[in-house]
Amino acid sequence: MADRSLVLDFDSATISLGELLDRQVEALRAAHRGGRAAAAAVLRATGTRGSDEEMLGAPLTLEAARVAIARDHGYADWLEARADADLVVDTRFEAAADAIQWGELTALRDLLDADPRLISMRSPFPHRAMLLHHVAANGIEVERQLQSPPNATEVTRLLLERGAEPDAPCDTYGGGINMTTLCLLVSSCWPAAAGVQAPLVQVLCRGGAKADGPADDSAPLWTALTWGYTGAAEELVRCGARVDNLVCHAALGDLAAVRSYFGADGTLAPAFAGKPLPLGGRGACLRPEYLVEYALILAAEHDRGEVVSFLLGKDPDLRVAEPFFGATARGAAAYFGHAGVAAMIEQRL
Repeated sequence: MADRSLVLDFDSATISLGELLDRQVEALRAAHRGGRAAAAAVLRATGTRGSDEEMLGAPLTLEAARVAIARDHGYADWLEARADADLVVDTRFEAAADAIQWGELTALRDLLDADPRLISMRSPFPHRAMLLHHVAANGIEVERQLQSPPNATEVTRLLLERGAEPDAPCDTYGGGINMTTLCLLVSSCWPAAAGVQAPLVQVLCRGGAKADGPADDSAPLWTALTWGYTGAAEELVRCGARVDNLVCHAALGDLAAVRSYFGADGTLAPAFAGKPLPLGGRGACLRPEYLVEYALILAAEHDRGEVVSFLLGKDPDLRVAEPFFGATARGAAAYFGHAGVAAMIEQRL
């Protein structure tokens, strides 16, 4: 379990953002002196290079710690962070955000009982996340992305019961309508590693989150599939997300559906050939001439052996890379550890 060396204790209901930043700088320097893993994680995520041992063994100057804390909160540098120094921070919100990460259900319930307004508050920091967004452990402060608790579904149910808006966006990664808890969740490694990602998809959708995203553009499903989170994608489909194109059917392993996109002559049916395929919420389209190749890449990424075998029979160009991370079919299979699928593709090269 991640350490709590960067979690602050508060003795007042509010604090200035400037004072909070100063306290976090000192906490980071103390954690660094103590060789704590959380310090290394913050430094790595905010631009310091090297192994944990190298980062923790080198001196951490006050200036470097300030830059790290500023970037940790989404500021470009310390000067930009200090421009917000006079903002008032509600320490109960900060405590609630920490309770979410650590799965402290009783503490979270007590905080919400004492001040129901917390449920609709936003962080004063640039990501502007609400409490529900913190469940995703994605796009917020690094020290709040070090784990997902095993009782994350109970935490999420509590937040939804108290009135959290399921599809509220925040300003992580530049903001936009799809920066919802659900989209952040299905691209987050921490809930996946904890085995709670797919269950959280179900809780959020049952709590009112739209399985096809607030813009009805299939953003959650595309996100889960392109980031390689098979269980989350399958749960989205069970929750009602539509599957209406060759690439998604291939990624989900539906061989019968994949076959239906091809005509009797074995080529992609005219109704599907030559049509750009929009990427949910990404403002771009997959190139129509490479739909078979993209379908193969996503099928390989999700270990869909039967679909891969079928699509290999369509003479795909195995040099084609998908536009998200630049992976070929062989590269995707190898990266995700699907040795059998990788071997099938190797035989065709």
